[in-house]
Amino acid sequence: MSFNLAGKVALVTGANRGIGEGFVQTLLKGGARKIYAAARDIKSLEAIVALNPSVVQAVQLDVTRADQIISLAAQIPELDILVNNAGIIDSALSSALDATEFARKEMEVNLFGPMQLTSLLIAKLKQSKGSAIINLSSIAAISNFPSIGTYSISKAAMHSYSEGLRADLANDGVAVVCVYPGPTDTRMAAGMEMDKPAAVSVSQKAFLALSNDQFEVFPDDFAKQMYATFLEQPQKLAKVFSDMG
Repeated sequence: MSFNLAGKVALVTGANRGIGEGFVQTLLKGGARKIYAAARDIKSLEAIVALNPSVVQAVQLDVTRADQIISLAAQIPELDILVNNAGIIDSALSSALDATEFARKEMEVNLFGPMQLTSLLIAKLKQSKGSAIINLSSIAAISNFPSIGTYSISKAAMHSYSEGLRADLANDGVAVVCVYPGPTDTRMAAGMEMDKPAAVSVSQKAFLALSNDQFEVFPDDFAKQMYATFLEQPQKLAKVFSDMG
């Protein structure tokens, strides 16, 4: 069954660039009626709003601030699609003396903020005739990538949260999709010397999977290859990631 974007109301966090901007572009192309584009710096959304000012509305959201999460949730009267995309990454080893500090910061942005926002919007999503929550995890969630060890931890937590949420909402008409990209052509992956797909391809693959009732999405060749390696032998993927740094 096709998931039709026409007439939908969506909220995209971290919408000012990269994968978040790609979701806005895909939603616009699909005919979304209203898109709340969220970012910490509302001025950074000017180019995104300019894509279609009659549809895209800039909203301020720092997902580490409970007051802003509560305020934004209250501003949105109806919602069909929630895209939890906002995220941060640090180069921190799991064994580092300050690993806890990095992990705590990444968990606030990559898990706790999205969890609180989602909890406040679930009732509105349940009122939709066809709704979805799309959570951005990472292929680094499947096995820990040592040079970004604490980031991997936070994204593994997002994977587990998505599974729990999917089970909880199975009978409420709210689909829960979790996306596991490999390195994508965004600022976050700027230092990685390898072929990287365009950011917009992540959203295109996510909505295609949703239409096909697929709720775990590996949107690029690298992610697919790494997941296949994991299914073959989990420790093999751990070694591959370790060898990559």
